[in-house]
Amino acid sequence: MENQTYILAVSGGVDSVAMTHMLAEKRTPNITYVIAHFDHGIRPESYKDAELTAEIAKNLQFQFEIEHGNLGPKASEALARERRYEFLREVAAKYNADKIVTAHHEDDILETIVINLLRGTGPRGLMPMSAPSDIIRPLLNKRKTELYAYVKKHSLQWREDETNEDEDYLRNYVRKNILPKLESHREDFLNIRKRLSDIYVEVDQLIKLATPRMNLLHRTSFVHHSFAVQREIIRAWMIRMGVTDLDRATIERFVMACKTLPLGKKIDVDNALWLVSERENVRIMKK
Repeated sequence: MENQTYILAVSGGVDSVAMTHMLAEKRTPNITYVIAHFDHGIRPESYKDAELTAEIAKNLQFQFEIEHGNLGPKASEALARERRYEFLREVAAKYNADKIVTAHHEDDILETIVINLLRGTGPRGLMPMSAPSDIIRPLLNKRKTELYAYVKKHSLQWREDETNEDEDYLRNYVRKNILPKLESHREDFLNIRKRLSDIYVEVDQLIKLATPRMNLLHRTSFVHHSFAVQREIIRAWMIRMGVTDLDRATIERFVMACKTLPLGKKIDVDNALWLVSERENVRIMKK
C-alpha cells in the first residue's frame, strides 16, 4: 500500500485532541502523521497549549511542527485563521503531505451558517466547511458533546481556551445564545447545507467551463453573463489564481472592476497581485 503523510492541525483543545487520538488508534504502518501547532500568541497562556500539543506528539511518536505567531491580544479572528492556514500549508509543503486534517465538527457547521446569515450571506454561506482540495475534516458528523464524551472516556488531557467565554467574539455569542434556541432545527440546517452542496457540484462544473484558465479574462464574453454568474466566475478565477481571502463584497468589487475599470487602470487583488484593465481583456498580474 502506498505511503501517505497527513498534517494534523492540533490546537490542544478538546476537538483536535479527540481527533488525534481517534486517528492514532486506527494508524497503519503506511501512514505518517505530523502534528502542526500554530501558537497565535493572542492569549498569555497560549504557551501551555503548545506544551500540551508537543507532549501529545512525543507520546504518540509523531513528528511535531510549531510556529509562534505573536499576533497579540488585539488580533482579529480572520487574521489568526489566515496565519494558521499559511503555516499549515507551509508544513504540508515541507513534508510533501497528501492532506491537512482539521478537527471541525457539526457544531462548527451550524455556528458558521448562523454567523453567515447574520452577515447577509449568499447561498455559499449556507454550505460552510466545504473543504478546499488539500483539507480533510473527518469530524463533520460529530457533535461537540460526542467529542467531550470521547476525551473523558479515554482520560485524555486538553486545554480550554478561556476566550471561548468572551461574547465580544461573534462566534462565541452565537454558540452561547443562539444555537441552543435552534437545537430543534439542527437537522433542518444540515439538510439545507446538503441540498445546496449537491446543487453546487453541478453549478461549479458549469462555472468551471466559463472561468479563464490563465490570468486573462475576456471582457466581452464576461459581460454577457448575468451578475450572479459573473460573481461565480470571478470567485472561481480568483481561487484558480491562488487568491483565497474572498468575501461577497470583495468578489462584487472585482466584478465591477472587470466591467468598468478604465483602460490602463489597475486595482489591488491582494498583497501580490494587480487586476489590470486592457482594451479587450482584464489581466491578473504580479506586483
